[in-house]
Amino acid sequence: MIIKSKRIVLENEVISGYIVFEKGKIVDILKEDSQLEADEDYGDNRIIPGIFDTHNHGTYGYGLRAEDSADNEKTVKGYLKGLAAQGVTCVFPTAGLGSIATCARVAKEEVAGAKILGIHSEGPWLNRVGEKGVKTGWPEVSLKTAQQMLKDGDGLLRLVGIAPEIEGTDKIIEFFLANGVTMAFTHSDYQYADADKAIDQGLSVATHLMNVMTGLHHRDIGGAGACLLRDEVTCELICDGLHVSLPMIRLIMKMKDHDKIMMISDCSELSGAPIGQYRRPNMNMIINVGADGFLLTDTGRLMGSSKPVIYGISNLVEKLKMSIPEVCRMASLNVAHKYGIQDRGSIATGNYADFVVIDDQYQAIKTYSEGRVVYDRAADHNLFNQKYLAEVRVK
Repeated sequence: MIIKSKRIVLENEVISGYIVFEKGKIVDILKEDSQLEADEDYGDNRIIPGIFDTHNHGTYGYGLRAEDSADNEKTVKGYLKGLAAQGVTCVFPTAGLGSIATCARVAKEEVAGAKILGIHSEGPWLNRVGEKGVKTGWPEVSLKTAQQMLKDGDGLLRLVGIAPEIEGTDKIIEFFLANGVTMAFTHSDYQYADADKAIDQGLSVATHLMNVMTGLHHRDIGGAGACLLRDEVTCELICDGLHVSLPMIRLIMKMKDHDKIMMISDCSELSGAPIGQYRRPNMNMIINVGADGFLLTDTGRLMGSSKPVIYGISNLVEKLKMSIPEVCRMASLNVAHKYGIQDRGSIATGNYADFVVIDDQYQAIKTYSEGRVVYDRAADHNLFNQKYLAEVRVK
């Protein structure tokens, strides 16, 4: 298969030329003067590396909170298709405890959507809540629970977030690290000194940097400051411009090695929802989806993430004027490097043929996973979960 574009985004440059792939892998990348006959010519539309999102709770009306069941398998598959429509080719689903086993089973199947390369559990031992949030405590800190999580993951549990100040979590951290699971500093009230010590325990990822952690202050730089200062820590970053303002993102880019930043979405099942009002199951509140797609309560409080990583790419390139190869590394290659995943994360000879054709509005036209088209805008319609809409939409 040979595809052509005037703007192919490689690791360090953008070229006009061809991508040649067979049996799921890229065998050659040639510049335009090669004069090959392409099977698909995408003209001026850019081709970017497939996005690798390691923090994503749901999209297109599909969430990952349900208990293990056959119906939940259908949910996970719908979720993966929705991700492909947003340019995601690889994902660590951020699964509720009951969905870890389901995600592990689906990962072994060939699905027309993003590919599961690991599983992420944000918690369940978390402390800090968002602005104006109410703390509800946490479940019993139990090694038995941790062991069950690892068992359910069937070798795919790759990332667990934890609030290290919770009593008893030292043993949980030790257990997961001993079993090859990356540990993240997550939803923590720790200020700088204690956060710095927690990183010494082996926490090497900052879950959604700046969000739900103590922030920068000139007398104490907080958990966020510890994650920025420590070279061992790779920082997740939501780049929608709302969870973290664009000026703060600009500041972060000046403080942290860009190789240590991973763009994430942290999306919920309301990502991609039509404009309207929605009722969150088990929550006594209405969430408004506006024309901009953000999720807000009637009081204006932010209620979860809704913008995919590709939206963050547009912000960094168009608003912060960063180069698209550099931004795409933060959305794909840095993730693959952090988790030791080979042959992914960039458009390069020998890598899997994971890439996305996008228009100038940063919308996916086609998404390729291992050389297969897993999303085609011309053919794939009505991907949003209509059952979910009927259950939660107010108007």
